[in-house]
Amino acid sequence: MEKDVKYWANLSEYDIKTADAMFKSRRYLYVLFTCQQAIEKTLKALVTNNTKQFPPKTHDLLRLVELSKIDIDEARKEFLSKLSFYYIETRYPQELAKISKEVNRRIASEYLKDTRALLKWLKLKLK
Repeated sequence: MEKDVKYWANLSEYDIKTADAMFKSRRYLYVLFTCQQAIEKTLKALVTNNTKQFPPKTHDLLRLVELSKIDIDEARKEFLSKLSFYYIETRYPQELAKISKEVNRRIASEYLKDTRALLKWLKLKLK
């Protein structure tokens, strides 16, 4: 299981670095998407670590918190709920265009900062 935990943790690191790259290239919607992915994969590392089972195929961050068996406060849950909105794999082009217009540099910067803080906190739970 340790190998699987490292697998998820490494993917999370890759995703947060991708969020940085997307921010620099001003692709703000994709900053939020890769922030969601980074959190999702850290939560999957926690699920794997804490349950000794491979996590389910889900993108529901609050469900992954539940499965990971960690205690999390309401403010963090609220952030996860907002971040979950930016999982975009199955969205239609018109919807993506609309959301993309609503996400600006300030919003992307805020989500990136909050994601980094949450990742730091989650990684402490992983050790």
